[in-house]
Amino acid sequence: MYSLDSNTLFQEAQEIATTKKTIYCSPNIANGSCQTVPGCRHCKWEHMKVMKPDFNKKRTLEEIRARTQVLVEAGIDRVFLASGWMGYQVPDFYYDCISSIKENSTLDIYGLFGAINRSSLVNLKHAGMDGYLCGLETPNEELYKRFRPGGDTLTDRLTTLKTAKDIDLKIWSGFLVGLGETDEDVVVGLEILREFDPESLSILPFTPFPHTEMWAENPANPLKWARVMASARLYLKKLDLFSDQTQGFYQGYGILGGANGFYVFPEKKSLT
Repeated sequence: MYSLDSNTLFQEAQEIATTKKTIYCSPNIANGSCQTVPGCRHCKWEHMKVMKPDFNKKRTLEEIRARTQVLVEAGIDRVFLASGWMGYQVPDFYYDCISSIKENSTLDIYGLFGAINRSSLVNLKHAGMDGYLCGLETPNEELYKRFRPGGDTLTDRLTTLKTAKDIDLKIWSGFLVGLGETDEDVVVGLEILREFDPESLSILPFTPFPHTEMWAENPANPLKWARVMASARLYLKKLDLFSDQTQGFYQGYGILGGANGFYVFPEKKSLT
């Protein structure tokens, strides 16, 4: 795949993407706080907490329900209930949130809580969760520790994915591009993910957000990112491939890379 010139690689990736349904996904945030110490050096949520101080708070069940209604009215296909990492055992409140989304929508529901234990995954599934989203961040352990010096480890995340697979939850994973990974790291990452037979994959460009420790770093090279996306599309043809870039500079590169899934953040506006 890496030997293909970019035009050929992108053409083949887009041909596969045209056979897939376009999927819009969006978060429903349960809690903006996080127990990771020291904090992640690249975390977008740290930027959000500066811009919106109340972002850090725990949402109420009424707020979860109201946000679900916004997503339904906007035409979202898939929701992921998201939180900062709260440790390996998720708060019981998250089960109530999953149940609320299930009762008030027909959305496909995923959890996004970092590495968590088996009992949490089992209880989330029992509450109505369809799948689990747990990215690798990077398949390179040394790079992982550089920007995630605290909290859950790469091994923890792999264990979480295996457990989720074992209890028949749908698997959604992926990694970032632009943190210093090599082509070999990318190949290793795709091989690791293939073993989990994921339904969905997110290959996302590193973006240095203001108010984070890594905001002086360069962003991902868009061509390299798109080539990694396209390579993933060719290597793992049957899954849904997600880009978080639906506007701006990176948008076109995500389409070149063969994305059929997109992260969106609607207010009260339909996507159709």
